[in-house]
Amino acid sequence: AKSAKPDDFASLRFAVSGGEPLPQDTFDRFRDRFGVTICEGYGLTETSPVTNWCRPHEWRPRSVGRPLLRVEQAILDPATGKVIPAATSQDHEGELLIRGPNLMAGYYHLPEQTAQAIDPDGWFHTGDMARFDEDGHLAITGRIKEMLIIGGENVFPREIEEVINRHPAIKDSAIIGQPDPMRGEVPIAFVELEEEALEPGVDSDTDPTTDFDPQQVLTLCREHLAGYKVPKLVRVLEMLPRNATGKILRRELTRHL
Repeated sequence: AKSAKPDDFASLRFAVSGGEPLPQDTFDRFRDRFGVTICEGYGLTETSPVTNWCRPHEWRPRSVGRPLLRVEQAILDPATGKVIPAATSQDHEGELLIRGPNLMAGYYHLPEQTAQAIDPDGWFHTGDMARFDEDGHLAITGRIKEMLIIGGENVFPREIEEVINRHPAIKDSAIIGQPDPMRGEVPIAFVELEEEALEPGVDSDTDPTTDFDPQQVLTLCREHLAGYKVPKLVRVLEMLPRNATGKILRRELTRHL
C-alpha cells in the first residue's frame, strides 16, 4: 500500500523473494523506503522446490545464497562441455546443474523429456545460467532459452531489463529478440509503466496514452550498455503478459512485434 511505513515492518524477521529474479530497482526502493533487505532464494519445481537461500547474515548483492544441506551444484562450462564442481568454479559462468535427494525421479510418463533433463551422472540441467563466487554463493545470470545471439555475442535479457527498470516511470520490462538479417537478432524492449505515469482513461492493452518518451529508455541503455545491447525499439504495453505465478510470458510478446 502507498501508505505503508517502516514501522509496519518492524516485526518482520525475514523478507524473501523467489519465483523469478528480483529487479534491482525493486530491491533498492523497498530497502530505501522500509529499511528491509529482501533476501533472494532459488529453486525449481523439479527440485522440490528450494535449493538455495541467501540468509540475512550472509546477504550480498544479486546472490541467491548457498545451496541447502545435501544439495549438490555444479556449472556446465559452455566452452568445454565439462562439469565444474561449485567449489572450483569461481569466475566460470555456465549452465547450473543440480543433484541430490530433493531431485525429482522424472517427468511422469515422459521418459524422453526426463532423459534430456537428467544426465547419466544424475545431474539435473536447469536451463539457467549461473556462477559461484569465492564463498560458494550462487548468482543466477540468465536463462539459456531466453539468451539472444547478437552479432555472435551472447546477450541475456536480464542485463538489459535491469537497466531499463531504473527509469522511474517503468514498473517492469521484458526483452525479446527480433530476427535481423545483419546481426542475427536485435533486442526489442516492452515496458509496463507505473500507474502514475499513465494518463486517465487508458483501456487498450497496447500503446497506452502517456507522456512517457521511449527515447529516454534508449538514452539510459546507451549510457550503461554496450551498443549492440541497446534495444532497437521500445514498445509500451498497459500490462505485460504474465502467467498465474506472475512470470512474464515472453512468447506472448512476439505478437506485438
